[in-house]
Amino acid sequence: MAEKKFTGLNGPLESAELSADYDSAAVFERLRVGEKGVYFRDGLRTRCLLYSEIDRAFIRVQETRSRMCCGQANFNYFRVVFVHGGKEIADYMSEKEKEMDDALAAIAAHGVPT
Repeated sequence: MAEKKFTGLNGPLESAELSADYDSAAVFERLRVGEKGVYFRDGLRTRCLLYSEIDRAFIRVQETRSRMCCGQANFNYFRVVFVHGGKEIADYMSEKEKEMDDALAAIAAHGVPT
């Protein structure tokens, strides 16, 4: 099997260990939580954030109001945000609250403060 290429915090990452970790990672929608890091799509790239690069992770709720023909509707989006060095380095957005709560719990189980 060919090694999968990832984009890390400091540039491209490519190794058989990361590819195997990606394949065996727990899947929460399209966010994968493995033993070595977190994997998700960011445009055309697959991002890999190693746990050593994540200082903190948390969920941000974004509420969007929309006007529709029959009135107004509110949509909630849940973002798992990753912080390194006091800066937000990445986030993953979903409409499914339970999936993101479960993903954050899995990330916290690997020693990342939430």
